Amino acid sequence: MLMQPQIIYEDDNVLVVAKPAGMLVHPTVKLEPDTLYGFVKNYYADAHLNPGVHPVFRLDRFTSGLVLFAKQAKVQAQLSGQAVTKEYLALVTGTLPAEHGIIDAPIARKPGSIVERCVSAAGKPAVTEYWQLGRHGDVTLVRLKLGTGRTHQIRVHLASVGCPLWNDHLYGTPGPQSRHGLHAYKLAFIQPVTGKQLEFTWALPEDLQKILQQEQ
Repeated sequence: MLMQPQIIYEDDNVLVVAKPAGMLVHPTVKLEPDTLYGFVKNYYADAHLNPGVHPVFRLDRFTSGLVLFAKQAKVQAQLSGQAVTKEYLALVTGTLPAEHGIIDAPIARKPGSIVERCVSAAGKPAVTEYWQLGRHGDVTLVRLKLGTGRTHQIRVHLASVGCPLWNDHLYGTPGPQSRHGLHAYKLAFIQPVTGKQLEFTWALPEDLQKILQQEQ
């Protein structure tokens, strides 16, 4: 059973929600109530509110963390046009090239796949900065900051340097997709209506903390 999302912040224009791993952000033909979009829509209905549901960005289904919603399409466009700061905590396997570094490698759709991405000279520019926070047996805890926002960017970049996410069965050991070691822990942006700088964090979830403890 999925954990329930948590409302982290709300004002007249934006909503910040903590998404559990395993939940889609956007609805599909089969899924709406069990998506983050559906959760927000129901939250507004229960509160007798009628704003729009406008996700500013998405997270992969098996990534946990903070997601930003706008309540008006105009605000969504304004937020999409600014440099929203997004930082992640990741559990990775392998040995990183350095304790701190920048992975600057373009990303493209992998030929023959509608889902998988790869590093390719023909791809779009992609930049990820990382800091190694600590080694826990065969797993390393890493902080990452996105310079761009390509699909699967962190997963592709880490795999490209021989350090795929823990339990990433698309870019690491092949297998069915499930919870992997990625958590969007920090979000910072300028509220476009008030001009106020807002910053939020959400601690590493208990399931990933347990993996680190097991690896010690």
